[in-house]
Amino acid sequence: MSRTRIVIIGATGHFGGRIGRRILGEPNTELVITSRSLGKVESLSAKLAQMNADAMVSAAALDQTSSSFAEDLAALRPDIVIHTAGPYQGQGYDVARSCLACGSHYIDLADGREFVEGFDALHEDACRKGVLLVSGASTLPGLSSAVVDHVRGEFESIHSIETSIAPAHQTPRGAGTVAAVLSYCGAPFQVFENGEWITRYGWQDLKMQRYPEFGRRLSGACDVPDLGLFPEYVNGVQTVTFHAALEATWEQITLWKMAWATRLGIVRNWERLVPTFQSVSDRLIKLGSTTGGMQIRIAGEGDDKLPKTLMWNLVAHQNHGPEIPCVPALILARKLAAGRFSTTGAYPCLGMISLPEFDEEISDLDIHWRMDEVNE
Repeated sequence: MSRTRIVIIGATGHFGGRIGRRILGEPNTELVITSRSLGKVESLSAKLAQMNADAMVSAAALDQTSSSFAEDLAALRPDIVIHTAGPYQGQGYDVARSCLACGSHYIDLADGREFVEGFDALHEDACRKGVLLVSGASTLPGLSSAVVDHVRGEFESIHSIETSIAPAHQTPRGAGTVAAVLSYCGAPFQVFENGEWITRYGWQDLKMQRYPEFGRRLSGACDVPDLGLFPEYVNGVQTVTFHAALEATWEQITLWKMAWATRLGIVRNWERLVPTFQSVSDRLIKLGSTTGGMQIRIAGEGDDKLPKTLMWNLVAHQNHGPEIPCVPALILARKLAAGRFSTTGAYPCLGMISLPEFDEEISDLDIHWRMDEVNE
């Protein structure tokens, strides 16, 4: 039996390394991990080989910004490409188009709203090539849509979906993550609230969120794919919101002030300060906990036509939270490698994984969730 060759782009990054470790040794697969730095990726390859002597793993230098990227990727003969090299804000679809050119499936962890919303532009080409291209195979909208799908049957209609994520303060922050955070600081974006599209601003619209295991955190609005996708994905929904709740209140307030600086025209773009912010963040990382979480409040009418609200709360201990964004991509890659996914085309990751599949993938991690009905 021929092996499925899985190529990870950005394997030495924040999420790429985690995916490499977790998919290592998948039956009948060969793993090729890549990075712009051959030395770094060769070192990682050696470590992975020590973890599983039976696994087939190799390293290659690959730079998605290179003019020869398409040819370099094709030379690796991928069957599945997992693109983890963010930030995706401002990226084009060059990696996905290169996968089309060499006939490979494609999965990314994109959290850029415009990137994920516009991904279906590749749909017809993907259908002609007979491959599957998936964008946003991450926490949003991959996991969030799985939660919504899990409870759809309990509602006659869903009126609102309000999501928040509360990362642990000790979560490692890669350059791509920091760049994504700063990219929408003070930037305007559209949110569907009470049946109308209104303007919000990144890291503003402050709210206090209450989480069952670690208390209250101040949160700010962020621009994510769910905001544009869910109003069409969930028929009849009137409100879709997203907030991020940092553990350190001073960080949240700082971002709120920075957002005002952008809105007032004092600072046009914070992204040039990514190295500075990452350095400060790394120095202060020990000042918080290793516990984070996620919350989704779904409200509407139940089958009995009476108001119904369900609250899904996830908690991750021991700094296992950063594993969560990797899970949808891992599930899809495993299903594709095993021949259990025959869909072709280009799609955002909506309804492509289930909550039971998520549970199976995190079974060895200190992550758990609960669903409660809330009386309001």
